[in-house]
Amino acid sequence: MNDKITSLTKLNGKIYRSTQCYIDKRLEKFKLSTGIYPYLLILNENEGISQNEISRELNVDKAMSARTVKKLIELGYIEKKENKEDVRAYKLFLTESGRKMIPEIIKVIHNWIGILVEGCSEEEMQIGIEFLDKVLLNAKKHKTCDRK
Repeated sequence: MNDKITSLTKLNGKIYRSTQCYIDKRLEKFKLSTGIYPYLLILNENEGISQNEISRELNVDKAMSARTVKKLIELGYIEKKENKEDVRAYKLFLTESGRKMIPEIIKVIHNWIGILVEGCSEEEMQIGIEFLDKVLLNAKKHKTCDRK
């Protein structure tokens, strides 16, 4: 069992690093990376949410979100607007430039997924997804580093 766990964690790490390299390379012309683009995707689904809500959604600390939001504002991809219900918080929105990035990001992700699953049957992919869903559920039950 120990070899299987070691193999699983090694494979997961290698896939993660390969994914970062692929996506970072294809998004660098937009000054985006694997650490930044998820914020745009979250805002695309939930415009007007706060920075704290994004932190929770992405499971990152507030300082990381603050730096990333600042960078995305500087790049012209998102904007802050005053929250009339809570003056301490701002609502975040995609700009027109940010909206134009969404199809580009999705295209890069879909291309990468195509590369990852090349030669796999639908059944193999479904079994793999179900297995990884269970692994993630177990990880969430036992995680020790909760983000606030």
